[in-house]
Amino acid sequence: MKMKKAKLVKLEKDIVDPICGMQVDTEDFSTIYNNRTYFFCSQGCKDRFESETERYQKTSGYDLIIIGAGPAGLTAGVYASVLRLHTFLISKDIGGQAIDSTKIKNYMGFDFITGPELTEKFRNQFLHRHYIQHVMDEVVKIDSKDGYYEILTRNNNRYLAKAVIIASGMKRRKLGIPGEERLLRKGVSHSTLQDTSLFTGKHIVVIGGGNSGIQTAKGLLQAGCHVTLIEKANITADPSELELLTRNSDFEILDKHDVTEIYGDEKVEGVEIQSLDNMKKQKFACDAVFIQVGLIPNTEFCIDLLDLNDKGEIKIKPDCSTNARGIFACGDVTEVFGKRIIIASGEGAKAVLSAKQYLYENKIEK
Repeated sequence: MKMKKAKLVKLEKDIVDPICGMQVDTEDFSTIYNNRTYFFCSQGCKDRFESETERYQKTSGYDLIIIGAGPAGLTAGVYASVLRLHTFLISKDIGGQAIDSTKIKNYMGFDFITGPELTEKFRNQFLHRHYIQHVMDEVVKIDSKDGYYEILTRNNNRYLAKAVIIASGMKRRKLGIPGEERLLRKGVSHSTLQDTSLFTGKHIVVIGGGNSGIQTAKGLLQAGCHVTLIEKANITADPSELELLTRNSDFEILDKHDVTEIYGDEKVEGVEIQSLDNMKKQKFACDAVFIQVGLIPNTEFCIDLLDLNDKGEIKIKPDCSTNARGIFACGDVTEVFGKRIIIASGEGAKAVLSAKQYLYENKIEK
């Protein structure tokens, strides 16, 4: 059997794994085929590329498909590998919301670790110690089909699974105001801060009075910025963290105000705000806007299949099962109490154990 030639894609000096689509940042895993060198994210993807077995060429069905690769999905993937389940993982990225966390305290084994650092440890464990097949893609629909579930992705690929674990996490909520999309990455950001040095000495607006808003404001203040925190309701962040910030003369709070527009030509030049007490509007200049107004669950692809609560979160039972037989859910996409990385990881392990039990009790012939 002749092996099909894979296409190597280069994106701004980055190299993409021809098997899973993940960006490759190391030359550790490579092979030469038809006088061309290909690079891979892991030994597992390299082995898949080099393999000519019938299973690799023709497999479209799996025991288990995991949707999402945040802490819940990656933990589920590791446990699925350990349990020897024929598993496939589909995700837009590796790390989920964890990668944006600037400060993670008391995750077991670490008194303190940043989101990118913890995500890199997750990635290494998943790719190099407990590898399972995976692809960088986005699930757009799940259908029930002849005792299986058919997964349709954004790239128009279809996969079959006997059981499914949804660990798709949450995405950042948007304001939906003029200027938000137009000035994105031109001073507007929905992510938490990574490089504060870019804003030293500048006036920054942070929208959102929760813990993520406070953390962003704290990082900016430490970089020597003047920060205005705007919240249309009450501040909900940790009072002790907020108290520390209020001692800084470069920090101010505008509560009971709503941001109605972000303006500027080629970059952010300021915001328009409206008082919720007297409905008066005013404009003031700023150099950047960080939007930290919460998260919404990624459940669009399963909204017609699963029971959701009024927040759009998937309703689950104690074993992570849903109202659809063979579909399990874990992590921040569910209604489980406590949106914490350590809780999501635990739920991921639980979901796989439940899925294995389901597969054992409901053997489906291929």
